[in-house]
Amino acid sequence: MKIILKLLFVGIIITLYCSNLEAQEIAVPKDSLNISISKQKKVLSPKKASIYAALFPGLGQVYNGKYWKLPIVYGGYTGLIYLLGWNNNNYNDYFDAYRTMSKYQNVNQMSDEDKNYLNDMFKIPYFDMNTYPTHFDSFKSQLKSGKDYYRRNRDLSIIAIAALHVLSIIDASVDANLADFDINDNLSMRVEPMEMNFGKGAQVIGINVAFNF
Repeated sequence: MKIILKLLFVGIIITLYCSNLEAQEIAVPKDSLNISISKQKKVLSPKKASIYAALFPGLGQVYNGKYWKLPIVYGGYTGLIYLLGWNNNNYNDYFDAYRTMSKYQNVNQMSDEDKNYLNDMFKIPYFDMNTYPTHFDSFKSQLKSGKDYYRRNRDLSIIAIAALHVLSIIDASVDANLADFDINDNLSMRVEPMEMNFGKGAQVIGINVAFNF
């Protein structure tokens, strides 16, 4: 778990470093002549954006220049990885406890070491083996339910991480595809009558609607 968080932290540093390199502007020395230089628009490749996003989370967004999406991407990964670790730890605890109880048929057969292990692990008054020895089957059933519950949540966390990674790739690809989509503010609409001829002298007056971009 700590290794995953460290790798994610290193990736964030690398991503931010790459974004700083792309954000640097090249200083052009002033000349005596006033030359108007138009800034060339960066051509984005959806294929490259998808590959970058697949290689490391957020790298496709950096390639597209959508830096504001990085907190969303990394926030999602951090939260899901935390849930994965939390559910996995609880699953291991319940699994070990259930495996310990499965070795016995009742509390009287249990060793003092195992009873103390279970009592210290949960520290719940109604889960005390010494106080409620007749609830052995109920305790065992609760441990099995808890084990299955956290295992299911752990698996769902893994699926959610994979889904977030796929969405990150799709988002980077869509942004790269729409990068050259020109939205012109000079949008106008013209409405005018139009004569329509259906043959045999039949004519109908309609309306023609034209959009100018």
